[in-house]
Amino acid sequence: MLEVKIIIEATELANAINNLSAAVGGTKNSAPAQAEAPVAQTTAPAAQPTTPVAQQTAAPTAPAPASAAAPMNYPAPGVPLAQPPKYTVDQIMAAGAMLMDAGKVNELMNLLHSFGVQAVMDLKPEQLGAFATALRELGAKI
Repeated sequence: MLEVKIIIEATELANAINNLSAAVGGTKNSAPAQAEAPVAQTTAPAAQPTTPVAQQTAAPTAPAPASAAAPMNYPAPGVPLAQPPKYTVDQIMAAGAMLMDAGKVNELMNLLHSFGVQAVMDLKPEQLGAFATALRELGAKI
């Protein structure tokens, strides 16, 4: 039988491994790992005595089955966490008026044309959010 010894120099990493081991194994290891040598991995016969560092670092003998682990409650990829704000035509028009007062009439007209419309009233409801974002890029406060 072979014994694998791993000596870890970084106490924070050793503590994290101990905490993980305790969580998986159901035991609590409150003794912090004391590192005395650089990271090393050796194999030796089981009859050899172990060092104090090797005795303090506990590692799980086998990974826990997936069904035994607590479920992670992460949102599914691609699912938005919050709905984007909804904008009204009145809000868009007020923001556009601010840009016109600031002398950005040409930029505003180019923006309307880039959305394929001649006036804000011609925007489709699904275009309002993107149009509001573009207005912000021009300097509007909306």
